[in-house]
Amino acid sequence: MRTLLDKANLTHMYVGMDLASAPLHTSLTLLELAAPEDSRQRLASLGLRVGTRFSLLQKTAGGGRVALVGGSRIALGSALLRQLRAEVAR
Repeated sequence: MRTLLDKANLTHMYVGMDLASAPLHTSLTLLELAAPEDSRQRLASLGLRVGTRFSLLQKTAGGGRVALVGGSRIALGSALLRQLRAEVAR
């Protein structure tokens, strides 16, 4: 019986939380964008890049969120939220 994880079997270690489960009104730091290239480029043009601090302001009717990034509000759809990972900013 093994008690330790076999590192060879780990394919991807998730860090932080996806934005669908992130708390509202809390300073967050974006850790990972596992979205298609066009989505990553669009988010970057809006100021949301890995390492950016932001907060989620409210939930939307369709399961999305409104984020505050550098003084601008950005609407994020529910599918995209699951592709973005963040941690509470320190």
